[in-house]
Formats: sequence, C-alpha cells, structure tokens
Amino acid sequence: MKQTGLTLIELIVTLAVVSVLLVMGIPQFKSTTANSRLTTTINTLTGDLSFARTEAIKRATNVAVTASNNDWTNGWTTSVTISGATETIRISPALTAGMTIVTNPANTGTVTYTGDGRTSTIDMTLCDDRSGSFGKKLSITTSGQSFLDVKQTCPVP
Repeated sequence: MKQTGLTLIELIVTLAVVSVLLVMGIPQFKSTTANSRLTTTINTLTGDLSFARTEAIKRATNVAVTASNNDWTNGWTTSVTISGATETIRISPALTAGMTIVTNPANTGTVTYTGDGRTSTIDMTLCDDRSGSFGKKLSITTSGQSFLDVKQTCPVP
C-alpha cells in the first residue's frame, strides 16, 4: 500500500524555511506601513492646503487652515470668515500616535490664503517616532504653491 503525505523531516524543514522568511519580512513590512502612513498624512495636509487656496481664490476672500489647539498633531480645520461669522468648511482629524508636524517659522498655527491665493512662506516637516531620514517636508511659497520634499532628517524621539 502506497503512503502519501509529508515525513517529519520534510515538515520541520518547511517550518524552518517559513520561520526564516517571516523573521526577515516582518521588520520590512513595519517600515513599509510606517512610510505609507507618513505619505497618506502629508498628502492629506497638502490636499487641505490646496483646497483652502482654491476656496480663497473662488470666494475672493481669506481662507485659513488652523491647527487645533495651536498644534498640528491634533488635526486642523479649514475655515472662512463671511460677514464677521466664521464658517468651518473642512475638519481633519488628529495625526496617528507618534507623528509630529514641526513648522518653520516655529509655532505657526495658521496658514491663511488671501483672495488671490497668496500666503506667507512656511515649511512644515512631518515626522514619526523613527529617527533618520524618514520625514517629509511641505514648503509653501508666498505665491501659495506647495512643494514636497521627502527624506527629511527627523529628530531622535
């Protein structure tokens, strides 16, 4: 009678190979996930700032993107003031734990676009809890255009 299946030796070798692949692959997967979170967050911020600029031009009035509690880590709101009343037109939630946004000039809690799409120059660097060149910097010029620069060095957490 013919036997089918695996021998004990074949099973142990297979498990050893799978274990080695998992040990090598899991750290890379964590890094990929962290990089994806950074990319998603900086894209959200860029999109909200572009939206604010477009709204300012469309409405021909000032539109502000303001950090919640003067800390971008807590999220931000996009608002417009019409006839003395402030109307919130978009709200973004707080960042994922471990992420920070550092501004230059320091402690800039509001980016305001004028009716012609202009604003003051600001750099915003997004980092997470890793040290090294993982950060992403968003630079906004006085014309209101934004530029993304990747591989920014982040401080040691």
